[in-house]
Order: sequence, then C-alpha cells, then structure tokens
Amino acid sequence: MANLPEPLRGNELGTFTHHSVAVRLPEIARRVVADNNFDPTATDAVDTLIGDIEHGTIKALTASGPDQSDWDSYVAPHVGLSWLDAPWFFVELYFYRRILDAVGYWDTGQDPFRRQKILGLEQAIAPGRTTISNVDAGYARGVSTDFLLVQLTDAALWGNQVDLSLWPAEDGGAAAMDSHDERLLVDQRPPAIRSLRDRQPPPVDIVLDNAGAELVADLLVADLLLRSDLTSLIRLHAKAYPVFVSDAMPSDVRETMRHLAADTNPHLRNAGDRLATELNIGRLEVITAPFWVSPLEWRARPGSIDEALADSGLVIVKGDANYRRLLGDRHWGFTTPFAEAIGGSPAPLLALRTLKSEVAAGIGADEVARAEATDSKWLVNGRWAMACFSQTQL
Repeated sequence: MANLPEPLRGNELGTFTHHSVAVRLPEIARRVVADNNFDPTATDAVDTLIGDIEHGTIKALTASGPDQSDWDSYVAPHVGLSWLDAPWFFVELYFYRRILDAVGYWDTGQDPFRRQKILGLEQAIAPGRTTISNVDAGYARGVSTDFLLVQLTDAALWGNQVDLSLWPAEDGGAAAMDSHDERLLVDQRPPAIRSLRDRQPPPVDIVLDNAGAELVADLLVADLLLRSDLTSLIRLHAKAYPVFVSDAMPSDVRETMRHLAADTNPHLRNAGDRLATELNIGRLEVITAPFWVSPLEWRARPGSIDEALADSGLVIVKGDANYRRLLGDRHWGFTTPFAEAIGGSPAPLLALRTLKSEVAAGIGADEVARAEATDSKWLVNGRWAMACFSQTQL
C-alpha cells in the first residue's frame, strides 16, 4: 500500500473535493432537517454536526449502530483531524454515519432521505416506460441480447447522473439527464458481455448505487439477463442503511419493484411481475454487507466479499461513489490501466459511472485531452461517463 497514490482530501483548495466537504455536506445536513419533522434534540444534534464540519474535528462516534466496533476502528486514526485534512472518502461515509446517529436512525429505522427518494422514484417512471418499451420491441423482433444489453446498460449508466446528494429531487435530480456517445470516454461493455457468454450461465452481481432512475434501469438489466438465460442468478448488493442521500437499500429495491408491477404501462408492469417472480423463486436476491457502507477501499475489502463474489460471471459496479471505492479515492493518473488501479478482483468486473469526482483511471490520453479541451468541469459535472472492464482476477 506504500506506493499507492495519496487519497483525495478536502484541504486541496480550489477542487471539487474541497467544495464537497466545506459546502455540500453542510447543505445536505440542512436539507435533512428541512425534509423531516425531527424533535428538537435531533435538530440540535444535526446543527452540532454542521458546526463540527465547519469549525471542528473528527470525533469518536457516540451512538451504537450494528457495525459499531468496525466503525470505532475506522474513526480512530482520524480523531482530531479537521474534516478537510482527513481522506475525503472516509469523511463522506463518516458524515452519513453521524447524520444517522444524530437523528436516532438506529432506534426508529426512519430513512432521513426518504422524501428525496420518493420524489426521485416518481421522476423515474416515465423514462423507465420508454426504456422497457424499446427493449421489449427489440426482444420481440429477435434483436440480439448483446445489443439490447448495451441499450439497457446505457440507461443504467446515464441514469447515474441522477444523484440526490448533488442535485435535490425538487430541482430535477440531475444536472442534465442526457446520453451522448461522444461523452462516453471508455466503453468496455462488449468484452464484458462476451466474457459472460463464454461461461455456463453463472451468477451476476450488481452493486447498486442510486435509487430512482438508476435503480429502475438496474432492475431492467437484471430482468433482461434473467429472461435471456445469460445468468442463473442475479444478486443485487444494496446498502445496509442510508448513505449518500439516494443510495438504494433493500427497502428501496422492494418499493421500486412494487411501483413497476403496479404501473399502467404493460411493458413496465410485466417487468415488475417477472422480477417479483424471480425474487420469490430465488433467482433474484437482494443482499447487504457492511463493506458497502464502510469507508474501506476495494483493496482493503474483507475476505467475505471475495467469497461472496468468487462464483460470479460478472460483477457490475454502479456509480461514482462505488467507483471511488474501487480506486481507493486516490490520485491515480487518468491513463493508469483500470485493472492496475483497482488491484484485481475475485471475478470479472465492469464499472459503470458518470464522472462526479476528480478520480479516474483507464482513460486513453487522447480522450483525456479531448475532455479537457471540451469541458472544464468534465470530471465532476456528471455529463461524461465511463464503462471500465477488468478481467484481472486474484
């Protein structure tokens, strides 16, 4: 680990990372209070958290969540550091843990971000109808599953633009919900799909990111993989508790599936029914693991993650925060090979993300130059995307 690049930190003035810690986190905390009817004790605790971000230091946690002992060990090396001096990825996960502690989540189980997620889900249904209608039309005509998977993963990829921690649902949920091939800097989906075809139908793992439009698209990807018999089992890896405002928990997955099955559009309704059936017979699973809500980077993952993914034909890792975890949220050169930056995987791995942080690897030098010349905010505005594949196994 000694030769790895340094992690991003909020003390890098003039960066999106600095803005994220100094401005975005307090804004998210204030929005949580505005969106909920908390008692004065919880409101005061959130106000204290905002003051800590702006003027205080990292402190030991005082509440008792389900993985408290692990979190005590994560926090200990950073106690006494300012929020700007600690590694950014740690700071963000620590922030959400502090939010849950402040509002009494461990006692009530009430998601403080639920209002945002419901608005996001309502906005997701119309694009979901269009997507599944187009896919069903192609499926009925005998269009190749590989082609349809590229179409659907387009929706799953660009749906990642909707990030309620950056753009609240009442503001549309995203900076720009647009899909442009010229902004796809890396596209290694075809070899990922081919590698899946080369095996007997294996399990496929999808590490979920945002609820809303992205989750609808992820579920439609799972539906197509299952009905085309490219996989024997889909495992959806959800978050065990609320983080990053819009990240999907098992309850969000179930609620989204209910919306699909109850929709007026027959294509979307049929997809919802198929997914419910697959869940009931065990070919679709929704699971959680403490790792995905921890501040640990991919290289520091516990052995239980490798055991869980060892039989996978393809691990699809969704979204910017999960991508940052894969790269350790470190200052890799943008042209560093993706497999080198993540350090290997127990199974073939495809990462789909729109760029919303100053972290990237696996991009060609010409593409980096083109993005820099075209858009000064290409790294952070969600309008550029990557689909990076690694077959480098452990």
